[in-house]
Amino acid sequence: MFIVRLEQLSAIGKNDAWREIIEQFIQGYAKIVDQRDGSYELCHGAFYNVMTTEVKEDNVYEYHKKYIDVHCTVSGVEKIDGAFFSRFLGTGNFSDEKDAGFFSGVNEKDCTFYVETGNCAIFMPYEVHKTLLFDDRIENSTLHLKKAIIKIPHELWEKAC
Repeated sequence: MFIVRLEQLSAIGKNDAWREIIEQFIQGYAKIVDQRDGSYELCHGAFYNVMTTEVKEDNVYEYHKKYIDVHCTVSGVEKIDGAFFSRFLGTGNFSDEKDAGFFSGVNEKDCTFYVETGNCAIFMPYEVHKTLLFDDRIENSTLHLKKAIIKIPHELWEKAC
């Protein structure tokens, strides 16, 4: 789990496919502000989901197996809690179809990120994260959030150029 500025995303990947995906996303980033919620294709089997929502006080933890999640805040601030996968062994459920597993009723956390506009939080497979939480550092923090979640096949991280 780590946080980077949007413009630094392409430098993180290990191969040309990663960079092409990120560069394609960045080229269209300014349009996301006006883009409808939904799913949009990128190259190399990657895609991104746009969502406009209200942040909340609590949520469930989730993890993925097939995709790297890159959560990019378009407007607003999102608090994200992270926890080690080992805390959840033997609990929760996983849907291969949705590539998502969920854990509810767990309050433990190992780290917290505050992802502001223009920043991105990256979660590798099996990195457990609780998203869409309100910014508890600021009184009367905005409750509205628009974000894009890039879903990149994990094989693209593991393959060298």
